[in-house]
Amino acid sequence: MRKSLDKELVVVTGAANGIGRAIAERFISEGADLIVADRNIDNAKKLYEGNRQVVDILQVDATNVNDLEKIAESVRRTGRKLKAVLPIVGNGPTSPISEVTPEQFHLTMNLNVFSAFFTVQKVLPYMSDKSSIVLISSIAGFQGGKNAIIYNAAKAAVRSMARSFSGELAEKGIRANAISPGPTDTKAFTAFVQGDDELRDHIVSQLPIGHIGQPSEIAAVALFLASDESSYVTGAEIIADGGFTNR
Repeated sequence: MRKSLDKELVVVTGAANGIGRAIAERFISEGADLIVADRNIDNAKKLYEGNRQVVDILQVDATNVNDLEKIAESVRRTGRKLKAVLPIVGNGPTSPISEVTPEQFHLTMNLNVFSAFFTVQKVLPYMSDKSSIVLISSIAGFQGGKNAIIYNAAKAAVRSMARSFSGELAEKGIRANAISPGPTDTKAFTAFVQGDDELRDHIVSQLPIGHIGQPSEIAAVALFLASDESSYVTGAEIIADGGFTNR
């Protein structure tokens, strides 16, 4: 049986950890050929070096547009068209409004918004009328939780960008969608709970589905959006939060 991304070329950034890693590994299992990028090149090489489906492993600072051009150049060298691009980079400080610094503001916007936009812009010439853009937003982008105002605003911008990409690129046949995960078992979530089992249990109690999301569960949504299975879906946001925002 043909795999859903068999021999398709895909770019995944932030591929060495968390959701990005889960997406890259799931896409490999579905037959994709990958160009992977991450700031931590050592981790990326440990994961992907020697895998015949990994076309290139790039060290990329996603806040540096010159580094993002490396991704486009890698795609160009293949002589192929991209099936999908997934810029999976993002983070932000936990600070009350009064303590946010200009440096934190700019870094958070660069990590979440700048990186996604310019990754897509640089590879756009190599996309076809069957290509897909998949962005990672967050339920933080519409919840407005405290002590995370810049991160929340950045993820709201990512949601908006997916819709704007879809509107402008529809005539080229390129689809764009966003995934908004809820609590997901990544390093960032571990850092957030800081070993506080009571806090973790409280978060689980707020999830109708009864467990913290796994990166592999987000990867399954990304696979749907990147493949032809979602050919009639564009400009959408899929909330993958275990029911957290619907309780």
